[in-house]
Amino acid sequence: MGRKKKINKEIQKAKEEIKLLHARMKKAELQSREYYLLRSILGYWWAIFLFLLGGREAGKSYAVTDFFVKQFKEYGRPFYWLRLSETSAKKLLSNNAEKLVDPDLRRKYNLDLVTNGENVYNVIRRSKPDKKGKTRILEKKLMARVLSIATFYNDKGSGYFDKDFLDDPNMYYNICLDEMNREKSEKNSFDIVYSFTNQLENLIRSTKGRVRVICIGNTLEEASDLLCSFNFIPEEFGRYKLVKNKKKLKLLLDELKKPKELQDKKKIFELNKTNFGKRAVIEYIEPSEAYTNRRSGTIADILMPEASTFTNKIQTDTSLVYKGRLTNPVKIIKFSKDKADWFTLWDKNVISCYNKEIKSVIAMRPYIDELFEPKLRDNVIQMFDYRTFKYRDLITFKKFQKNINLLKPRGC
Repeated sequence: MGRKKKINKEIQKAKEEIKLLHARMKKAELQSREYYLLRSILGYWWAIFLFLLGGREAGKSYAVTDFFVKQFKEYGRPFYWLRLSETSAKKLLSNNAEKLVDPDLRRKYNLDLVTNGENVYNVIRRSKPDKKGKTRILEKKLMARVLSIATFYNDKGSGYFDKDFLDDPNMYYNICLDEMNREKSEKNSFDIVYSFTNQLENLIRSTKGRVRVICIGNTLEEASDLLCSFNFIPEEFGRYKLVKNKKKLKLLLDELKKPKELQDKKKIFELNKTNFGKRAVIEYIEPSEAYTNRRSGTIADILMPEASTFTNKIQTDTSLVYKGRLTNPVKIIKFSKDKADWFTLWDKNVISCYNKEIKSVIAMRPYIDELFEPKLRDNVIQMFDYRTFKYRDLITFKKFQKNINLLKPRGC
């Protein structure tokens, strides 16, 4: 009996050593990898939103484009490629979508692209030119639509949503929002979260299944508006899963791993009705040694070595975060009729998100069914600029800052 126990102990020790060796090998592989690979994050099939945060030239957009085009070639799935502004969307469409798909991917998948409005088609041409020297198009298939979220209102009622689209088992909604963050000098003229939500509504309506929305971000100096809407800002490199009811999700995953003949259909149906929360995975990509070596000595490294868009390090200002106890609410600050844009000002000039407190209101805009006094509004803006306010947490600070910026856009 003692010998058996000793053997089991040695086996367990060997397993732990093998596990540790695999972890070291994986880390070494990641450090030797210059560009980001999308494969592992796609395993989270239950997630609707996949966020990729990383420095420039990390290969995020390339990996997503490669995946979407491969899906199109294999299954005939068209995809949506979204940009913030109409100008950037049009640049991708110019010269037959020259900037949408990299040249090597065009060669890899044998693409011949033409555009018509916001639509991008892959065509098959006749091998021999006609008398005028032009090759006739024999087949034309929709590959992608390139849209701007800033002008979502132009796309209302445009017929993007097809209720029969998912009747084909090969179909899947592949959507990418590229460059999801504004640059420092970019004009702040619209609400990214509101515009993005409405554009998704135009595209997929109430669809909950077979939807994949990938959001790509480079600029990390300021926390993304979209990440703030998920109430999560990563401060360390890694992969974060935003989900509640983790136990029920695990039960569902375990049930689906079983062979089909052993699956409990009733149990799967009940679990599928569970609200799993945000259904999002955030990948804050750590720069590998290979990536760092490649970027070292470049123009960006020489001119702006500390800029987070190149170093991929979030510069988080936590000096205004207040961790003490809140006792007396003073005012309610409203930026709109939506309660998500309401904040409570407490004693000691601390601001928190509104939580049903009852106090007099400072309206930051007219026409929101509150008494509007420009002097009170200007006073709040001035106190924000002078860094007089403190905030309950970093998310509150970023949300309040976003509303202030939309109210009074900063040019620099």
